[in-house]
Amino acid sequence: MPSRAAFAPWFSGAVLGAIVGTAFLGIGGRAAMRGIAIVQGAATGFSFGGSLTVVFLGAAAGVAAGLIYVASVKLAGNRMWRARLLFALVVLAITIRGLRPLDALRLALFLPLFAAYGIVFDRLWARRSTSAPEQSKKLHAA
Repeated sequence: MPSRAAFAPWFSGAVLGAIVGTAFLGIGGRAAMRGIAIVQGAATGFSFGGSLTVVFLGAAAGVAAGLIYVASVKLAGNRMWRARLLFALVVLAITIRGLRPLDALRLALFLPLFAAYGIVFDRLWARRSTSAPEQSKKLHAA
């Protein structure tokens, strides 16, 4: 059975992903959806339940992306540029696959949110890793 330390980076990635995802993918995603409605001249309705669903889905997407980040770090070893590139390519592919319909407006509104998510997540992860070097060692050992 894997040790508790082996699960620590995965748990940290999921929690950090949920927090950053709530802000950028959830709240930012809701704002982007509002922007699309305004640009297209659609009725811009607002419901608490609908907005809460979008924020929750942003948090869930953040968890998934956080786990992809941890997997990328594990696959790339100590080469963080490779881990970041792998993470960016996988998240970009998933993002493009999820945008329906795929058009310039959606790309212009949603891709910066995922880029901001990735940059902020990476910086917070690096800060977490440098403040707890033993956690970083565990990540690469597990």
